[in-house]
Amino acid sequence: MTDRRGARPSQVRPRAPSTGRPAPPKVRIRAPTPYRPTQHKRVDRGPGLPLVARGLFALAVIALGAIILYGATGQIAKFVGGLGSSLSSFLANTASSPPSSASLGPVAGAPTLDTPSSAYTNEATVDISGTVPLTVIGSTDFTITLYQQLPGASPTAIQIRVPIPATATFTIPGVKLIKGSNTFTASIVGPGGESSQSPPITYVLDTAKPKLTITSPKDGTKVNGTTVDVKGKTQAGSTILAQNASNHTSGTATADDSGVFTVSIATTPGTNTITITATDPASNVATATLNLVRGTGKLTVQLSSSLYTFSSKKGASLTFTAVLTDPDGKPLANQDVTFTISLAGVAADIQVRTTDSNGTAHGTAQVGPGAAANGIGKQGTVTVSTDTSFGHAQKTIVVNTAK
Repeated sequence: MTDRRGARPSQVRPRAPSTGRPAPPKVRIRAPTPYRPTQHKRVDRGPGLPLVARGLFALAVIALGAIILYGATGQIAKFVGGLGSSLSSFLANTASSPPSSASLGPVAGAPTLDTPSSAYTNEATVDISGTVPLTVIGSTDFTITLYQQLPGASPTAIQIRVPIPATATFTIPGVKLIKGSNTFTASIVGPGGESSQSPPITYVLDTAKPKLTITSPKDGTKVNGTTVDVKGKTQAGSTILAQNASNHTSGTATADDSGVFTVSIATTPGTNTITITATDPASNVATATLNLVRGTGKLTVQLSSSLYTFSSKKGASLTFTAVLTDPDGKPLANQDVTFTISLAGVAADIQVRTTDSNGTAHGTAQVGPGAAANGIGKQGTVTVSTDTSFGHAQKTIVVNTAK
């Protein structure tokens, strides 16, 4: 049998003789090509996570470690509660942080000015107060602007950059007024612009005294009542005060829309010195003085006859006149008076009459010729009497019968 090795040559490359040193590694040098750069390209890293995200990530890692630790000791529930509380506090603080001025928008609400109790004043300056929206309280990014408008003119900013107060209310002191009507509005100004205007308020500066005229009674008039009505005219809406220095009494009234007033005041017998004061809505004052004399202050009746002596032989036609006046001495109309006529030689007669607009009433008696002889030289009487709301009054006269 023939050996294979001897039949044909071996395919194994003969090993080089050993020198005792390791063979150097074979390095295959690659030649550069258009598709392979000669040097490697550096890989740049990105900016990484934002600072807030890194903080949250670190917080999450700490929380995870704490959960594992607390889970082993049974305190997991307490830890979760504390962690939730801390997170809520963090979010609340973040939400309550004021935004920067650049992010503030226009003011949504306007301020409100306080309406004065009286629009009229005689003071040259006033303090204007009001309230601001809750969203701007204590902010240094916003201010208040006050506008003043005069009749026939446009609003003018007279106070600017008034600081926003730490509370909802504010006061702008010493605002100057111009004679006549002054209308005020206000707005809030901030980085985002100006708010709408507040509802307007009005002050009226009036420094002139009102004109005061007493129309009745006239100065020096005699009155008989226990009270007197003083009538006059002044500025509309004025307050009227009447004071009687003689009895230390007073009375008040208010002038109507046309300025007319009537004020009642008590009187005393004799001289009454009455001072009338008119105070207009702006507190300007005018005064007038009235002197009155009070008489008896009683209801009175006067009686007269057309004849006080008549002949019994010829007879006579007699007319009796009664005049009735009230306690102020004025004629008392539409009151009943009674005439009681008792003349010599004539039958007694009773007549009831009513006073006219002059307070006058008339009774009559007719005596015929040849009156009874026993009536000659005798006196007769005529009496008039009345009862009214002012009391009772009576008067008697004598009428003689002659031959």
